[in-house]
Amino acid sequence: MFTDAPGRAAGSVVGLAFWVALLSVATTRYARGERPWASSATLWLAGLVAAGNIGLTAIHLKAGVGGWRPFVGGVLGILAVFLAVASRDKAAGLGGAAQDSGT
Repeated sequence: MFTDAPGRAAGSVVGLAFWVALLSVATTRYARGERPWASSATLWLAGLVAAGNIGLTAIHLKAGVGGWRPFVGGVLGILAVFLAVASRDKAAGLGGAAQDSGT
């Protein structure tokens, strides 16, 4: 793949790296609790993953190739954004509730 279509292969590696980075940040948030940078990093990475996967889906649709795999990637990218926003809202709600009960 790297010799036949190096640009496509590099794009696949970059997309996979963004997914791995998103998984790492989400795992860190789950295992160690909320960090000041983790929520923003999750949103940014989820947005990049979603944009990349939606773009990939659009390219496959235009070319008429790919079958169901590009659609699944696009849906998972959008789901990642929704979950990142939901987790941020939940963390903000828990932080606010903890502060209110302590005063």
